[in-house]
Amino acid sequence: MKDKTRLIAAAIAAAMALTCASCSLLPGGGAKKEDIVDAADTFAKALVSCDTDKIVKLTNEDKKSDTVEELEAHLNGLLYSVEQDQIAEAVADTLEYEIDEDSVEIKKDEASVDVTFTMVDYEAALGDGEFADADEAVNAIKDCDDTTEVEVTFEFAKEDDEWLISNLGDKAYSKLYGFYGLDVSFMPDLEELIADEFIAADYGYLYMTVTFSEDITDYVDGITYDVFLDGELVYGDQEPYSDNEQIWGSMSVDGPLENGKYTVVFYYNGIEFASDSIDVDNSNSGVISVDPVEIEGDVYLCYADCTDAFTSQLDSDGFDLELEGTIGIWIELTMSDDGEYVITVDGNTFGADLIDFFTENKDQIMMGFLGVSSIDELYEYEESLGSDSYDVLESTMIQAFVSEYSAAFSELYDYGTYTVSGDTIYYTSNDFSDFEGTLGDDMITIDTGDTSLNSGEPLEFYPEG
Repeated sequence: MKDKTRLIAAAIAAAMALTCASCSLLPGGGAKKEDIVDAADTFAKALVSCDTDKIVKLTNEDKKSDTVEELEAHLNGLLYSVEQDQIAEAVADTLEYEIDEDSVEIKKDEASVDVTFTMVDYEAALGDGEFADADEAVNAIKDCDDTTEVEVTFEFAKEDDEWLISNLGDKAYSKLYGFYGLDVSFMPDLEELIADEFIAADYGYLYMTVTFSEDITDYVDGITYDVFLDGELVYGDQEPYSDNEQIWGSMSVDGPLENGKYTVVFYYNGIEFASDSIDVDNSNSGVISVDPVEIEGDVYLCYADCTDAFTSQLDSDGFDLELEGTIGIWIELTMSDDGEYVITVDGNTFGADLIDFFTENKDQIMMGFLGVSSIDELYEYEESLGSDSYDVLESTMIQAFVSEYSAAFSELYDYGTYTVSGDTIYYTSNDFSDFEGTLGDDMITIDTGDTSLNSGEPLEFYPEG
């Protein structure tokens, strides 16, 4: 009887032991370190996959919580551009992880373990964040051998016999996914946006304009230009003037431009996107030597309003328009002590004012060109033509006007000789009609007889400085 009782007791004890052993193998039972490592491995794989559904299912977060909504917006392309998401995917492809099994801690229904994630050092790969496009940025990431690490502590809570992540809102996860929404800028394909180019030169002034099919104001700060003469840099790293869809660069010199082929090159962040060339020949622009005549002061300056010169030309072409703005120029009269004089203008001021004037009045000019009598009619025409086609037509017309009416520009250059008799200065022009000036105490007055220049008033030249 005793033997039978002992046998039954032993059987009951064995059954109890087997039952307890089975419970310890379940995820929610008496957890072992291996259980936490397995749970951490599963969650780490979900993080590396950047799959929000998998990630959230392995946590105890409410699916409608702010933490989950922010994570989904962050990883599912709801907050960033297509290009930013492409870059994030390239970084995510480099994600690896390692679980520190020695860091596992278990306290009843709670546990934790440290996991180190390794990825490409995207800050080193992207540098200053300037790329032609997303593909170039992705290639930079793929070519980078530098890596960076982020350590995350996984905290678990046992719920319904399952170990779930309980600290999804920790900042460490935000740091892990810091490669989403990187501030990377892409250089616009300005060359593709060019609608028209124009280059011109006259005596001592050279300029080039580039007109685009859309507003490029956001990129102007990165644009510079160089001027080359027969392949040699003569004017470099200059900032252009700009006006929404147009930029222009210019160069002016004292006296005539040197003969040769001039090339203007525009760059965006050092990369060329536009250029044009023009041949200049000033062989016939010399001055005539005469007997020396003494005169006090050799350089005189005059500011003249030449708006009427252009508006009258427009009127003569049949454009009865009400235009706003002015075109002003600084005229320089140089009189050497050997009896020679040269009249030049400040090309930068003139060129900028000329383009600004026509750009400011482009609607009025287009009305005259199209034969419409109101702004409403003009806008209706634009709508019927399409904004892109209209912009090209408009920029072409403005360039045509600038080119045609800049012919008056050359008339403001003159060279020749002079003689003085009392208070009268007699100028013998090399190319134009002779004229006279009056020498006062502190200025030279010249009556050009041109009512369109300076509103018909005599030009007053004062000593430089």
